[in-house]
Order: sequence, then structure tokens, then C-alpha cells
Amino acid sequence: MQPAWVLGRKNYGDNGLLVEFLTAEAGRCGVVARGVFRRKTGGSLASILQPFHPLLIRLAGRGELKTLAAAESPTPAYVLRGDHLLSGLYLNELLTRLLPRFDPHPAVFLSYGDAVESLHDACGEIALRRFELILLTELGYRIEWRADVNQDAIKESVEYLYEPGQGFIPGAYLQAGVHKKIWVSGAGIRVVGDWLQGGVSPQKSELRMVKEVTRAAIAQLTQGRALNSRDIFKSLRRSPTPQSD
Repeated sequence: MQPAWVLGRKNYGDNGLLVEFLTAEAGRCGVVARGVFRRKTGGSLASILQPFHPLLIRLAGRGELKTLAAAESPTPAYVLRGDHLLSGLYLNELLTRLLPRFDPHPAVFLSYGDAVESLHDACGEIALRRFELILLTELGYRIEWRADVNQDAIKESVEYLYEPGQGFIPGAYLQAGVHKKIWVSGAGIRVVGDWLQGGVSPQKSELRMVKEVTRAAIAQLTQGRALNSRDIFKSLRRSPTPQSD
């Protein structure tokens, strides 16, 4: 059996589910789970096939759509609420949108588990940003935080423009009047680069900068198509009690 997480599910026939899993060995995969609503000792199988619940599963079948042969719950589910639940749904949607099926990435799997655990502990901001960066790297869109597009070392005193797919461009190389872009300080970029190499965690200002950078990179990968979880965030921000991811 292999470790797995449920990314999403929907009803399949009268007594089954179509489940999207993130697994340690097979990567993301679609699975048919039959008879999951039948009551057994300890409850129905459907009760554990839920997002944010660490699982052990065994899959069968040779086609693209696998069959769930067995599933166990080695530990209780992580309970996410409010903002943290929405952030968890955001992670699941990112994986469903961006990660190809049957393309295992152990680093992504481990980082996802760390992020879910951190969201459960109500301290998920750093884990969210790290997950985004690891996912981008594993997909072949690594962001270089040590050097600019010219392969020169990042300088603390310089302002840089982040361009998705290229990297950080020194402000001196740009024409005047460049607006509505992501401008970041060299000092902030260096802090993030040090953090990713095991240094001190970024402060809120640097985390906001990382969020802007990763959002721009992700938007390029999704070709500008909005994420459903983002729409939920936006609607909540318009409510009397603003939320943030």
C-alpha cells in the first residue's frame, strides 16, 4: 500500500466515487472506488475518502482510470477551518490543474503533507509559499533567487522587476514608465534565497513578495484562467469579515 491524499471526489453510480488522489508512488491519479457507501464495521469507506485525511491505498488496473482495491486510515484527518480550509482547497486545485497524472514527484508529496499539517496548526503561510515554490520547481519553472536574468548576483540595493518565465530583471535595464508589474527589492530577494537554503524564515513583507511572484508564475502556467478557490477568496474579501489565503 502507498501513502495518498484525496484531492477531490464526486459520486459515481449508486454506491461509488470517482476520486482524484495524490499518491507517493504514482503521483496524481483518477480512481474508481466502488461500494464505498456500504456500512461496515467502523463505518463506510466513503467516510475516510476525504480531503486532508492521510491514507494508505492499494490500486488495481492497467488503464488510466485505476480501481481502488483497498484503503486504510493510519491517522486521523486534519481538520481545517475558515481561511485554512480555503487554503487547503487552493493547494488541491493547484495540483489538479498543474500536475500531470502518473508523474510522481516525491518532493511535492512531502511538501503537500507539511502544508496541510501547518494549516491544521494555524501557521500555514510559510508552508504555503514553500509548497508553491517546490511545485513550480518540480514542474520545470524554478524561480532563481540568487541571480538575475543576466546571471549576475542579486544586489541588495537594486530594485528588480519579476517577469514570469524569465526571472528578476534589474531596474536599470528597463525603460522608464514600466508600471503594473511586480517590483521587488534586492534585499527581499536575498532573504528568500537564504531561506530556501536553510536560512531564517522570511518576514511578512518578504512572504507577500513571494506570494506575488508565485501568483504571477502560476497565472502563466494556467494561461490566466482563474482558480475557483481564488474566486471564493475574493467573495469572502468583499464580506464584512475579510479573509486572506
